[in-house]
Amino acid sequence: MSIAVGASPQRGQHFIEIQNNRVKIPTTLLYDVKTRWNSTLNMLERSVRLREFTKDWLQTYGKFTPLWSTPEEWRQIEYILEVLQQIRFWTLWMSKTRGVTIHRVFQVYQDIFDHLEIQISKLERQRMQWKVDIREGLVKAKLKAASYYDKTESPRCFLFGIGTCLNPYSKLNLFRESDLDASGETGYEKSYKKAFIAYYDLYYALINNQAPDM
Repeated sequence: MSIAVGASPQRGQHFIEIQNNRVKIPTTLLYDVKTRWNSTLNMLERSVRLREFTKDWLQTYGKFTPLWSTPEEWRQIEYILEVLQQIRFWTLWMSKTRGVTIHRVFQVYQDIFDHLEIQISKLERQRMQWKVDIREGLVKAKLKAASYYDKTESPRCFLFGIGTCLNPYSKLNLFRESDLDASGETGYEKSYKKAFIAYYDLYYALINNQAPDM
């Protein structure tokens, strides 16, 4: 439908004119751009918001009526939006250009996994095909997120853990949710403690030892 409306200046202009005196700022439908984050979500969200105007537009361009979504399809779109809203929040928050976000990487991953698991659980007993399809999509999304999370184990991503430890609101508490060993520490705690001690010994230990007594 987005392509049909935007295929010519006349169609697009008519779509804008339908909204005149009905909304403060008329706008048009969005395209799905595969290389842009949240593009599909933004497209679906805009289509729901402009649903009434799209229906009016079809009164003039009736040949595109077969593209109009059925009530069941609108339900599917609204459900997908509900599922993806939080994902968009996290992607926008982590991709902001101002401020530090490295210290929240592990917390965001944890929130994403929790959100996906809750949504998958909600659809566990559903038998309608579109709900089964969404559940399968969520399972694949979780696997995809897990593949990215696995990369945080690399030496290059060690900074994520350092940033988490330096965050005064979390420190090591986030890692405490992992299984503890016999010493009462997690593998993460041991790794980051070792890194901190090595850094301190290299840059600060000698200075502190040379400092005069007060």
